[in-house]
Amino acid sequence: MDKPQMILHQYNQLNYTAYDCKWIPSSAKFVVLGGLARGTGCIDIFEVTANDVKHVKQIEKSKPVKCGTFGATSLQQRHLATGDFDGRMCIWNLEQPDIPIYHVKGHKEIINAIDGVGGLNIGEGAPEIVTGSRDGMG
Repeated sequence: MDKPQMILHQYNQLNYTAYDCKWIPSSAKFVVLGGLARGTGCIDIFEVTANDVKHVKQIEKSKPVKCGTFGATSLQQRHLATGDFDGRMCIWNLEQPDIPIYHVKGHKEIINAIDGVGGLNIGEGAPEIVTGSRDGMG
């Protein structure tokens, strides 16, 4: 066993290009981020059950969503920070996803990578998010 093995538990076909997926902290759910053929973006929420992967909700956005992180949020809030093809970074409450909690145009081009840290949860250090794009800003 010198090589890692991948074991397929469930197969689901998507009608869009998936760019990233992340487990939702402290849950049996995950999000898939991507772009539809018509040029819009989507955030799909799935839940793992005993025998299946159940599609919970699809949230369509104006631009394809390239990357995401839950790194800069608490385990209770579970806000998703995303980077899109228009250079925008948004923070979403997945229970009320119509309008972002926060958004900023951080880049001129696609945000290819995003990560965050939520602070120490003991009164020190603020949540921070970093983004990466080929435009060199960020």
